[in-house]
Amino acid sequence: MPKQEFPFPMPNGWFCVTRSHELKIGEVKSLKFCEQDVVAFRTETGVATVLDAFCPHLGAHLGEGGCVHGETIECPFHAWRWNTDGTCAEIPYAKNFPPKAKDTKIFNYPCVEINGFIWAWHHLLKEEPTWEVPEIEGFNGDDEKWGKIHYYEYNINTVLQEIAENDVDQAHFPKVHGSPSLPETESIQDGIYRKTIAETLMNPNNDSVSEEHKVPDQGMFSTTFTRESWGLGTVGLKMINLPPDGGEFIMINASCPVDNKNSILRWSMRVSKNIEDELGMAIIDGIANGVLDDMPIWDHKSYVSDPILCDGDGPINKFRKWVRQFYSEPHT
Repeated sequence: MPKQEFPFPMPNGWFCVTRSHELKIGEVKSLKFCEQDVVAFRTETGVATVLDAFCPHLGAHLGEGGCVHGETIECPFHAWRWNTDGTCAEIPYAKNFPPKAKDTKIFNYPCVEINGFIWAWHHLLKEEPTWEVPEIEGFNGDDEKWGKIHYYEYNINTVLQEIAENDVDQAHFPKVHGSPSLPETESIQDGIYRKTIAETLMNPNNDSVSEEHKVPDQGMFSTTFTRESWGLGTVGLKMINLPPDGGEFIMINASCPVDNKNSILRWSMRVSKNIEDELGMAIIDGIANGVLDDMPIWDHKSYVSDPILCDGDGPINKFRKWVRQFYSEPHT
């Protein structure tokens, strides 16, 4: 059976275009974002901006040779300069500023910088943001409690809904990851916000942990696992009660739809300083490598709009109902 195309339009929400430290003062990046060619740049005063990529003058790509000039981006073709709001700032060789240029605006994506990422708002109908990206503990300069941040990035051959559905697909954990299912002890769905809490067993020596980070003298232990989602682009995870004396793990999954077949996941992870040793690295390493087990499945699976579900599959239909609010077009 050929792989079925996904019946989803591009989702609405806040999505990560890059990490904050990866866009320096005066730097310009050419990116693919929600099926659009965009340009991200940081002005000389540090303002991060995301615009559609093509200059309205004669179509040059601002990310391919364009440069930052003060608080503007300069086109590589004729040196027209564009403000961060997409309006034309300057035409260096024009004696008279064309009226049409005054009325022309490159689409600028609402943009915020928080949690170590630059987020752009995408809405299929160009509507304004309807919620804010939350500040997540441990990723905004509140470093006293936490160890080093570990960065991971994955190019995934599927869409964000399929990736996020794995979180509620309880039956796949033993088969794909060799780990216990995560039955929820608490679940909240409130508008764009979703929260689940599960008590689960962790094995710091499972197959996802590389040999260098295994902890032979540490057996399985129980932990409280909390996952919070704000739309499809922002997920925060936390584990508490980690041995030996109440250690904690935190993580952000900052997602980006590239097009209707590909996504980028950017993960930031850290553990509290009291377990920043073999155990902490085993937890980080196991979670970072665990997604590699899922990727071959996503590479080849077909989307089933009306699945045959049983009582051990988890709340998949409940999750799909929640996700529908992030699309401007109906889908199955």
